[in-house]
Amino acid sequence: MSANLNAELNLNQFALKILESAYGLEFTCVIIFLIVVVASIYFIAKSGVITGLREFSEHRRRKRNEQINEQENLLVGDTLLEFSDELQYHLKVSKLSNYLNIKNKDIDLLKYILSCRDKDKAVRLYKIGEEYLEKDKESNNYKLKTKYTLKRIKWYGYWGTILYILINIFGSTPYLVVTYLRFAYREDGFTASNDLNYLMFFFFMIFFLISMFVLWYYLRPEAAKNFLEMEKINNNA
Repeated sequence: MSANLNAELNLNQFALKILESAYGLEFTCVIIFLIVVVASIYFIAKSGVITGLREFSEHRRRKRNEQINEQENLLVGDTLLEFSDELQYHLKVSKLSNYLNIKNKDIDLLKYILSCRDKDKAVRLYKIGEEYLEKDKESNNYKLKTKYTLKRIKWYGYWGTILYILINIFGSTPYLVVTYLRFAYREDGFTASNDLNYLMFFFFMIFFLISMFVLWYYLRPEAAKNFLEMEKINNNA
């Protein structure tokens, strides 16, 4: 009983020393944030959500495989012989789309992605920047939309970075100001409640997440450009 009481007192004193240290509050906030993140991941995993998503993905893939089998069966026999070329085309598109794991029926796009050395990266880049791409009607190749010049894409990247920095500065300013005042004027009796510090910390985290979404949005044209510049498979390899 006495040992447990002493251990509890030592733990309380240790926690108090952390809070009283120069960066004790910041350290506590980080620890709490990490605990919340880990706990959230744990409960999401235990709830079966991840398993459910995996099963749903497998179900979709099975459905696509069944569709491919049905298309292959249509080619058996002479009933639809006059449509054999068209059926072969659609079967080829379905197989490529299923293999590349992308919902798109444009065989020229599928062939381009298949020709990339890193096809998975090509699919990711296309999904991010597809609205900035268009297909050339003469060559059947994909290109950037006319208004998205290389110079404009570069400026998109600059603006995204600038906005990212500005949003983070705005989000962190209240927290930094309160922290500065608390340490700069502690001898004059200036104090700030822990609740206020916690509020400022989470205020910053919200704006940090917003800045990430803004940066991601402005880098989408860059993703489209990188998609067109993907390294191709060497035919001699």
